[in-house]
Amino acid sequence: MKIRYLTFGFRQIIKYSTSVCLLMLLFGGIATAADDSFGDPFEKGKLQNPNWEWQNEPPKWDVGETRDNFLYIDSEPNRNLWANDMSHFLYQETDTDIFDVETHFFARWDTSSGVNGLVVKSPKDDNWVTIKFWSRDAAAKGQIQYQTKQNEGGNGLTGNAGFTPEFGETELFLRLAKDGDEYSAWYKTKENEDWLEIGVTEFKLTPPLWLGVYAGVAAGAGNLEVEYEYFNDNLNPFPVEPGGKATTTWAAVKTHY
Repeated sequence: MKIRYLTFGFRQIIKYSTSVCLLMLLFGGIATAADDSFGDPFEKGKLQNPNWEWQNEPPKWDVGETRDNFLYIDSEPNRNLWANDMSHFLYQETDTDIFDVETHFFARWDTSSGVNGLVVKSPKDDNWVTIKFWSRDAAAKGQIQYQTKQNEGGNGLTGNAGFTPEFGETELFLRLAKDGDEYSAWYKTKENEDWLEIGVTEFKLTPPLWLGVYAGVAAGAGNLEVEYEYFNDNLNPFPVEPGGKATTTWAAVKTHY
């Protein structure tokens, strides 16, 4: 009980620090260097954070062309994330022990199985922790999964977090945090809602780690298009200019805290 209490206290410190950091950034004129942040607002027609790399770069993707101020990915077939990682994965390499990131996306699919979401991966271990939206045509539903490699049972993981949208189009907000070997996951369906906890899991991943967003048609045929609005680093926000998505960031502060 003592360990869990300390962990909870640490989380509260992280939450408080995050809110202060965001407020200072928005209203105090503090300019955090982009190199120190995982964040990217997906604006201005290109990836703003210089630290992004692609694993399995999709033939069709853009920033701002398909949808203004969104990262667009048109997924290829056979790009699953389960027994192995064949996904279109936009990542940044890190050895950090602590992070708290989130994203907002729209997915449009017509396939028996498609995947996208947040993931932190250890190439050395060939393993990962992911919050995955699994889009599928079975019973015309999709669902949120919290997984490691080929595992979605026990230790806070789940194959279904309770969100089952209708077939074809989905909007979701996902959030993933790391505190040492402890990972926490949340989701929500609207910006002004409170985060719903999916689970907390203890899982060791050997650095360096790859952290980011991904997409892929897991089946051998079908279509999955994903539009990510941003990749927010809640502990070290990406510099924002007046206007733009500053309003969205302030809304996120109020929602988190």
